[in-house]
Amino acid sequence: MGTRRIPRIVREEQRLLDRVLAALASGRGSASGVDYAAELVQMRDHMAAERLPDDQAIWLDQMDRLAAVAAARARRSARPPDASRPYFAHMRLALADGAERDILLGKQTFVRGGIRIVDWRHAPICRVFYRYREGDPFSERIAGRTLEGELAVRRCVTVAGGKLLRVSSPQRTYLLDEGGWREAGQCIELAGGAGSASRPDTALRLGGGAERALRADKRLPEIAALLDAEQYEVLTTDGERLLVVTGGAGSGKTTVALHRLAFLTFQDPARFRPGRMLVLVFGRALERYISRVLPALGVEGVEVQTLDAWARSARQRHFPGTTRHVSESPPAAVVRFKTHLSLLRALEQAALDAPGADPLALFDELFTDRGWLAASAAGAFRDGEIDEIHRWCTEQQFGRADGGRQDEPPCYDELDDMILLRLYQLLRGRLRYSVRRGLSYDHLVVDEVQDFSPLELRVLLETVRGSSVTLAGDPAQRLSDSDFGDPAAVLESIGVRGARIASLQVSYRSTRQIMTLADEVLGSDAPAAPCQAARSGEPVEFLRFAGRGEAMTFLADALTDLTRREPLASVAVLTPETAQAVEAFRTLQRSDLEGLRLVSDQDFCFGPGIEVCEVAQTKGLEFDYALLLHVDAQSYPDTPTARRSLHVGLTRAVHQAWLLGWGRTSPTLPDRLGGRRMG
Repeated sequence: MGTRRIPRIVREEQRLLDRVLAALASGRGSASGVDYAAELVQMRDHMAAERLPDDQAIWLDQMDRLAAVAAARARRSARPPDASRPYFAHMRLALADGAERDILLGKQTFVRGGIRIVDWRHAPICRVFYRYREGDPFSERIAGRTLEGELAVRRCVTVAGGKLLRVSSPQRTYLLDEGGWREAGQCIELAGGAGSASRPDTALRLGGGAERALRADKRLPEIAALLDAEQYEVLTTDGERLLVVTGGAGSGKTTVALHRLAFLTFQDPARFRPGRMLVLVFGRALERYISRVLPALGVEGVEVQTLDAWARSARQRHFPGTTRHVSESPPAAVVRFKTHLSLLRALEQAALDAPGADPLALFDELFTDRGWLAASAAGAFRDGEIDEIHRWCTEQQFGRADGGRQDEPPCYDELDDMILLRLYQLLRGRLRYSVRRGLSYDHLVVDEVQDFSPLELRVLLETVRGSSVTLAGDPAQRLSDSDFGDPAAVLESIGVRGARIASLQVSYRSTRQIMTLADEVLGSDAPAAPCQAARSGEPVEFLRFAGRGEAMTFLADALTDLTRREPLASVAVLTPETAQAVEAFRTLQRSDLEGLRLVSDQDFCFGPGIEVCEVAQTKGLEFDYALLLHVDAQSYPDTPTARRSLHVGLTRAVHQAWLLGWGRTSPTLPDRLGGRRMG
């Protein structure tokens, strides 16, 4: 270890950690201050005094619920906190009576020898950490009395392997590296410190050499420590209420949704059972990511699926005679029609007109009837588009135009699954787990909800027990043809009222420079109150080349330099179309770049390296650097879809974003961006 002077707050946190580790080594402390056995006895006595059967039933139900809570807490407290990562935050309360209390936030409660670790999901005292800043006076009603004082210390810490690695206070953040403790603000930031991405005409580089130690660290504080007051208030909202979380890229929508799920399972395990919960996402990358995050939050057994996989499985379960084959790439007009709000209403009317009909037979009848298709389009489609929709649906039913035999079973496209399930709901009632068991989720989370159609949302909401639902999304990142716009208007259009709409206003991913440009490229679709970025960085570079060859040569050299200086960096090379990604990958292969991968079907590595793919695959993900190719008028024309695609690509970058183009400049870019001519 080096000879750097150890900062005072680091010394304080190290002494506290030493005490915690000693207490853990000496034996397990008290896991909870709640005497569940006494409460159960008290409930039993109350029940004995009740004479009315209905009242006794209420007490029995409450006893069952309390017993379930006690059992769940007992399972969680059967072992002490993990000594390698016992807590992630520290606060010191200066109470009004003059006393001081150090309280640590972790995933398990532990009290012994003056050490107080509390579970952030359960302990009411945690509200002080999330609702107040350091130095703020606080007043909270806790355990039947008012607790007042000042939040004297509020710090996030990273402990790994029982070793203190990071201490973050409102004033300073300190990191441990091979040379000892250093202040993070003294290093060169990836996207904004002096010398990073140096900008003389002769030297345009990604990143900055002095930041390598920070990039190698990769051990950021526990995610629960990073929740701000706004996010904490949102995730602890009434569990029985439908919650919609909106906000710009990187504002923590998914984080809030998953923490709400974890919070509910901990607060009321009898009501919110992980095995009866569903998290739906739009892509496989997010599915894999969330499947790893939930166990880290202490929640095991939650079903996490993409919408396509869930819908296909449900369709085959409810319509077992249908083919497993799904035709791909339906025409754009078909996609827009089958996700249009008017179709939802047309199906509801068709079910009313044909009560008792077989759902599959009614589907076949409706979607081969040009008159019904035209009427259902509600004037939103041209005659030529109606013809195209009718032709596609008829060929799906009676044989395809590509030479398929007329006696082949009907074929379905990827959008038909949810339409069939909606008809089943309208004509047969609730969807089912099995023949004997109805489908009733305790809680539903839908991420990237802006890419779900009104019909899909209607189907999903009817699979939930009550209204315990969390929807997370951002209309500005919509890449599908769904009608999702204003969340309240969308929900009202499908008959849902009373939802809480929470908009997160701070983006923690990208820099202010990236977020500003990303909102500018949205044009008239830009939010009236855009997210505010939490930090500043380097301007976004728009690099203009004479042709593709010059651009790819420059990019290969820049990436070679970056991987040498920062081997742990994650880089996304993004294109508008798949064929362009394949072409870029093959060109970059010639440079023998270490860690270069072509991503297909969202098989991201979630680690260091250079991943090449089209923008649409990266929804919901982030990278240290995002390099967007083909930023020209042909690939990014002045259309809402192109503007949203460029917005998504830009906001994948945590530190730095480059736009590379050749040919005519894309009209989506503001005039102020200009562009650096590279030959």
